[in-house]
Amino acid sequence: MALARSGNSFGPNPHRAGLTQASGPVDQLPIFRTPKEMTQMHPLRLPILNAVFLLSISSAVLASSSERPLVESPAGASQPAGASADTSPTAGYPQEVPLWPEDSRVIQSGIKALAHEKWSIPHPSFLLYPPQVNSARSAVLVFPGGGYKALAIGPKSTLGLRGADVCKWLTDSGITCILVKYRVPNTGCNWNDKTKRHETPGIPMALQDAQRAISIVRYNANKYGIDPHKIGVMGFSAGGNLAVLSSTAFKERSYEPIDEIDHVSNRPDFAIPVYPGHLTMEHKNKTPKEIAAQELNTDISISKEVPPTLLIHAKDDPVDPVYYSEVYERELKKAGVNVELFIYESGGHAFGVRKQGKDTDRWTVDALRWLKKIKVL
Repeated sequence: MALARSGNSFGPNPHRAGLTQASGPVDQLPIFRTPKEMTQMHPLRLPILNAVFLLSISSAVLASSSERPLVESPAGASQPAGASADTSPTAGYPQEVPLWPEDSRVIQSGIKALAHEKWSIPHPSFLLYPPQVNSARSAVLVFPGGGYKALAIGPKSTLGLRGADVCKWLTDSGITCILVKYRVPNTGCNWNDKTKRHETPGIPMALQDAQRAISIVRYNANKYGIDPHKIGVMGFSAGGNLAVLSSTAFKERSYEPIDEIDHVSNRPDFAIPVYPGHLTMEHKNKTPKEIAAQELNTDISISKEVPPTLLIHAKDDPVDPVYYSEVYERELKKAGVNVELFIYESGGHAFGVRKQGKDTDRWTVDALRWLKKIKVL
């Protein structure tokens, strides 16, 4: 059962700071040793065993890669930013659109900063999934999670490979889904496992990408068959944090405008942060934690211009505690923002759009009902 509001659960985070966002899996490959007997084998058997050995290696790599977040560069990275890049129809989406001109200072500085990072995505883009029938002329930009360390849109993601499952849910409802592959790692508030502290990057590349993506979609609204006043954001975990930032930091761009696209509004018309992270002053390393847990992260600028917001959270979330959303809801209400918080008794963290026999299975239905309420559907 979803609760429109729960009792006060403010208080110390029951989980240590380093667990507020998952940093992604580490691949482990099996170790292969060559037995002494191989030097004494019949000459015809060695090539056969070599083939078996290579096949084993390939299988291990494939099995391992199924655990890792998807990391890839956009197909059209060399094209002008905002232009559509056609991809294979078998990929499941008709277009991949790079966010920046390849020679822009924003992208070049990012490439340099991310060059040697694990799970690096230095060339941000978005995947465009349009509805096939009954378009509502609305759009949702989806920001995947991953702790600002990677993008969790691999084969085992609860959003589907490359966000296909969350986008199918949206497109089946007549909404254009835009899966944003923003730059990572360490491009937003993140946990440094070496220093055991939260860090906020000097250049918020993830926010830059989110703001740019919103403007590109609005700039191309007619081309994409979208009402420019029905463009919203949705994010999961760290992506939920990015949905919060992009729906509150729209008064000032986080980069110098580079073309006419950047003169188009980057304010989303609605926001749906799902189990968002990094929302309290715990993420600014403030102490004592009992106090920090009740204060909104100062990276978030609250104003009455924040668009209608729907917050989704499970009460039993062990990674991003439910009070993150409660603190944010409280501050939005103070500013007079249209906000609703749906709290589900069970569901844990990272449930995405995958059914698991928990209360959170209903959140997608509740979200569509809310979108109808605010006249997006």
